[in-house]
Amino acid sequence: MQYPSTVARSVRAALITSTIAGAAIATPTFAEEANVAENVERISVTGSRIKRADMETASPVNVIGADRIEAGSYTSVEQILQESTASAGAAVGSSTNNGGRGAARIDLRGMGAERTLVLVNGRRMVVSGTGADASVDLNTIPVSIIERIEVLKDGASAVYGSDAVAGVINIITKTDFEGFQLDGQIGASDKGDGETGELSALWGTNFDRGNLVLGASYVNRGEVYQDDRFWSNCGPWGDCGGWSSTIPGGSLNWGDGYYTPNGDGSWSEQDEYFNYVPYSYLSTPMERYSLNGNFKYELFTDTSVFVEAMYTRRDSDQQMAPAPITNLYLDTAKLGSGPWDGEETAVYKRRMDEAGPRIFDQTTDTYRVVAGLEGYLDIGNGYDWDVSYTFGRNEATSWARNLAITSRVEQSIYDNPDAWLSGEPLSDEILSDVMYDDRSEGGNEMHVFAANLSGELFELPAGAIAFATGAEYRKEEGWFTPDPITQAGESSQSQQDPTQGDYDTTQLYAEFAVPLLSGLRFADEVTMEAAIRWFDYSTFGSDTTWKLGLTWRVNDELMLRGVASTAFRAPSVSELYGGNVGSFDYLTDPCSGVDYSGNSTLAQQCRTVGWDDPSQAKEFTQQDSQMEVTWTTDPDLQPEEADTFTAGFVYSPAYLDGFSMTIDYWSFEVTNAITRIDRQAYLNACYQNGDANACEALDITRSTVTGEIETFHAPLVNAGYQETDGVDANFRYAWEYGGHDWTLNWDITRLLNFSQDGVDYTGTISGMNGGYAEWRQNAQLMVNADNWTFNYQLRMVGEMVDLTEPEFEVAAAWYHNVSYLYRFTDGFNVTVGVNNLFDETPKYHPSYKDVWTTPEVYDVMGRYFFTKFTYQF
Repeated sequence: MQYPSTVARSVRAALITSTIAGAAIATPTFAEEANVAENVERISVTGSRIKRADMETASPVNVIGADRIEAGSYTSVEQILQESTASAGAAVGSSTNNGGRGAARIDLRGMGAERTLVLVNGRRMVVSGTGADASVDLNTIPVSIIERIEVLKDGASAVYGSDAVAGVINIITKTDFEGFQLDGQIGASDKGDGETGELSALWGTNFDRGNLVLGASYVNRGEVYQDDRFWSNCGPWGDCGGWSSTIPGGSLNWGDGYYTPNGDGSWSEQDEYFNYVPYSYLSTPMERYSLNGNFKYELFTDTSVFVEAMYTRRDSDQQMAPAPITNLYLDTAKLGSGPWDGEETAVYKRRMDEAGPRIFDQTTDTYRVVAGLEGYLDIGNGYDWDVSYTFGRNEATSWARNLAITSRVEQSIYDNPDAWLSGEPLSDEILSDVMYDDRSEGGNEMHVFAANLSGELFELPAGAIAFATGAEYRKEEGWFTPDPITQAGESSQSQQDPTQGDYDTTQLYAEFAVPLLSGLRFADEVTMEAAIRWFDYSTFGSDTTWKLGLTWRVNDELMLRGVASTAFRAPSVSELYGGNVGSFDYLTDPCSGVDYSGNSTLAQQCRTVGWDDPSQAKEFTQQDSQMEVTWTTDPDLQPEEADTFTAGFVYSPAYLDGFSMTIDYWSFEVTNAITRIDRQAYLNACYQNGDANACEALDITRSTVTGEIETFHAPLVNAGYQETDGVDANFRYAWEYGGHDWTLNWDITRLLNFSQDGVDYTGTISGMNGGYAEWRQNAQLMVNADNWTFNYQLRMVGEMVDLTEPEFEVAAAWYHNVSYLYRFTDGFNVTVGVNNLFDETPKYHPSYKDVWTTPEVYDVMGRYFFTKFTYQF
């Protein structure tokens, strides 16, 4: 009998014990393969469709298993994946109050959520959110059904198609469960907020020719307010609150700055600001209901039917300060007599504090059904096959409450100038006339027909050539219909056009694993991996992508591996057919505070760009850091292209039983990237450098009264470029001491470079782009006894500098999580734990003045206590 090598044993142990480990390799020598092949189950590993007896892929795959998930307080897939050292940037999640719309997404390598492919049991998950989305909302996948999560940290378009640029997340669900299991969890921060509860049930049965698994779960996550944390309420220099020049009571600018009414008919230069912090969520609330099922039945010998079904409903909320009304142009002749006499136009702005905060809520329903046949053809060398149909649909209704209808506001001011220009609160009668609740609808739909065949072709001296091949047809559709008032541009929120579109694609692929050498000194096994995919899209035509890899098992202790590949991402429905939409971005106007009498390039540009008549240029100091930007799309966008490369080794020395290490260098280069122009960079280029192309692309409109930017365009273009590389390392050691099993797992990611569109983000952090720390680390120590398990996790996000103020250094953040599980009986256990044990606060940095940090990068909850139980019979 052939036994696995040391490398194979270490990798398989890593997978079974569900710790994070590198991709594993090993295979029996060809001389004895025939004796065991029929008794070894062959499975697919993420990154390859070839079914194998061992985990011998050339690409690095990390596995997050059930024991790690069980040890934590995770109630969403986002929470699990955001802890990965491969996560970077600013992935949307529970701490995204402005713009996240309740979704949770993963951003591998900081390359954008749309460049990470999410699979469930090896098949695509429908993109989801509030409509016409480009990536998967991870809230649609309940944690309770997860067996493990496989993270491929390499491009895999040749195997899986579009979107697999930065990597692949493959969520494996519990499909072979017998019995009944009830799980519950409750937790809260030590400040008494952020209360979160979860209850889930799982039932399964095996019968003569198959099995059935059914599950249900419910999650309720409470809110945390920005005002309830000192660090989000006060800046690093004691600047408490977040301040806006749009204030309750209103202010008016008739050409010489903004003035506020004194109540007696006189006006004073505005010297007050509005603190929006008390109204805003720091962590957003959510309710989620999920149902799921898996069914498999053997119809005939070697032929089975399978069905997977999943349904998730999400109710989520965000809250922000009362609606601001800005840049409302008024005819002074209709205002009566006042200090504006002699001026034709005045600009009015007001914070609608009387109406209450803006409340955004979403209800999303996501469905996914997979049905198919799979089997084994006992001809020739024997072949595994499957055919399947995957249907996914996501529907959403979104509300934005307590908004104003600007046309009614304008008319109401003319009808009631004394009420609007007195500085006093508005009456309920006026509020009922001008305020409204905005309702929008959207969704996504996916149909996939796929067929796959895998097996062995013929024998070579070093072993048999394995292969997988298949075909796929996929249709994607997306839509988003804003409220008619918003479409008409009459809402206090930005104008938005509807989105509607679809595309389809046909694809063919082939993959091979070719053994080159075997049983030689310094070459126990050398295998070449190759894959190619042809694709044709209704939107842009056809092309191919490829992959070429090599695994070189030097001996039982050392394996070398490397992969070079190309990848692509097809433009999404929202990028192709999205209507124009306004966005309030945190930006700095280069002309703010400029002396127009000067002769610098900046002064000259500010006099000539944005005004029809340069003589109208007005010196001003813009108080708000948010500007309204019109985002545009393009139906002629082409696919993104990428070159990816990984190379590394797996080492498991015989002299240290239980120890293994993997080190991999990775590199990604994306060209022809679909990107929205860097608004700040283009503004700076236009005004500071006099770049005519930048000015033309922005199409800037300025107020002739105040001088401030009213709006400008930010188009999507195929002109983006991303380049990033770094090193991943994993060290794992499992040993026995004192009658207990000890496991230490340590992950390190060293980012060497991340640049995008000419900007170097390496080692920086900003509110717009998130964090690109040069060092990220995770260390986990787990001690298992007969009736208890202790878990300690240390997570580090390295030091960075503020992107816009690089002289400002941001210290590293260290998070300590501990948990203790006790098994009262074979079927009943209880876990207690503390996340962020030492209450590490998010790190201050000045580029994002909303909460003085980037909440998507750091833990905003603070110290968090939780307890959970599992009862199984």
